[in-house]
Amino acid sequence: MVNVGKPKIVIAGPGAGKTHGMVDEIIQALKYLELHRYMVVVTYTNSATKNIKERLGKRIALPPNLFIGTIHSFLNRFIVIPYSSLNNNDINGEKLFIQCGTDDVLKRMFKNTGETPDFKAKNYIKSRLTTSLNKDGYITYDQTLNLAEKSLANKRLKEILANRIQYLYVDEFQDTGNKMFGIIESLRKEKKTTIYCVGDPEQYIQSFDSSIKNFQNIPILKASRMNQYETTLNKTNRRSVQTIVTFLNNFSQRVYESNTFEQHCHNGIPGVPVKFISATQDITTMLPEFFKRCESNDIPYKERGIIAKKNDVVKKAVAALNGNVLAPDKSAKISAVSEIKDTLLSSLGTNQTAFCKEKGLTAFDLRIMAVQIIRAIRTEIITNENSFAFFIKDTFNLVIKNDIPFKIDNLRQIIVSNTDNKAIMVSNIHRFKGLELDAVLAVAKNEIELNLWLDSNTETRDAHSDKATSDYPRLGYVAFSRARKVLCIACLEAISDSTKQRLNDLGVEIDAPTIKFPELL
Repeated sequence: MVNVGKPKIVIAGPGAGKTHGMVDEIIQALKYLELHRYMVVVTYTNSATKNIKERLGKRIALPPNLFIGTIHSFLNRFIVIPYSSLNNNDINGEKLFIQCGTDDVLKRMFKNTGETPDFKAKNYIKSRLTTSLNKDGYITYDQTLNLAEKSLANKRLKEILANRIQYLYVDEFQDTGNKMFGIIESLRKEKKTTIYCVGDPEQYIQSFDSSIKNFQNIPILKASRMNQYETTLNKTNRRSVQTIVTFLNNFSQRVYESNTFEQHCHNGIPGVPVKFISATQDITTMLPEFFKRCESNDIPYKERGIIAKKNDVVKKAVAALNGNVLAPDKSAKISAVSEIKDTLLSSLGTNQTAFCKEKGLTAFDLRIMAVQIIRAIRTEIITNENSFAFFIKDTFNLVIKNDIPFKIDNLRQIIVSNTDNKAIMVSNIHRFKGLELDAVLAVAKNEIELNLWLDSNTETRDAHSDKATSDYPRLGYVAFSRARKVLCIACLEAISDSTKQRLNDLGVEIDAPTIKFPELL
């Protein structure tokens, strides 16, 4: 088996067609894939996995030795499940993978008790729980990376893995942590695997890897500085109009070997200026200006979105739109059935597992109950919180214990939104990553958050190390870069003159709020 060339890193900004380019590379490489070896494509989300499979499936027949999946599914398939028990006395018996973390188990354990264990007690319980599961042959989701790393300490296993994997493609490489990078490095050093990684350092918003002490040491930047990797820059932005691309370039001009990264607008459309909406405190007062901007650019409701970092801001946006919103996957609106189920269970002071066990019901039975409630709301049998409680008692012989988390009017709006064509997408920034819309309104909770988003100095952005807010500069960049044609920015509190000047320096127009609110729904 001949040695392969240098691993390739493609650094590409938002809208560059990263996935499209990688799919082209995969199709070309498949011509040379040996029958007894694998091509592995690693992604970071299930939706990204689905996206790549669909793109490839439209162009070629997928061979059986092509694996496309998340990091955890890759590691479990190729390393953890087959090899983790070798030289590891902690894992006994037939190994089974449990797709949940110990944190999730703990949450369930203490959900109904009202107890909140301290840090030391929590770690002790997690350790005992993991040990107990391992002795029975179970492997938790949390252990995947650690066990893979431990397994590859065995030189023979490194050779086996390299012999098995002919091609390795890594999407969203900026989100790779040190443990996964160590596995990539193991394959590189064996010189039997062709490696292709693509990502954007400015979209790194996963700072949960405690081994990464500062931003400059994230694997994509570390690898780009290594002679063992060949780094190329894709500076094309195929998504956004010129005004948005120019604005984004304020935050992305990183230098790679004296080559400054600056995107170029591919579509050549000038576009309208990025706008700051001065209305504060209430998202309802921001919407007229945003909607006016959308309407003047012929942007339909389904191509409009509101993005925020904080979930409480997202909830305010949902309330301002009366629940008439789309889910972030672009495929469906907020499920009325799910919302009704959650409302019912919350008002009963229980959860789905406990409720179904107590009543001898299935999840499908609970869904049928939710549908009955929806019909009652539609026919106005349920009109308020009191009639909701009476209906639950008379129909299901259940007694409401807690106040319902949503007003009946809001639930009605969610039900209506399933057939309404005026719903828009609302989400936090993390869930919006990888998506794009014609028009985006990015809402900061306060001026501090807004200024972190607007910091255009690469050194200060990289050096920002407050654990609670270390990702904020890049979170703003991710939010801004989702927009194709219209980008509006807003803040839930009044901003100072210095922040207004910063916006002005970045080429952002500042609007005065519109007093009269238009008819939305």
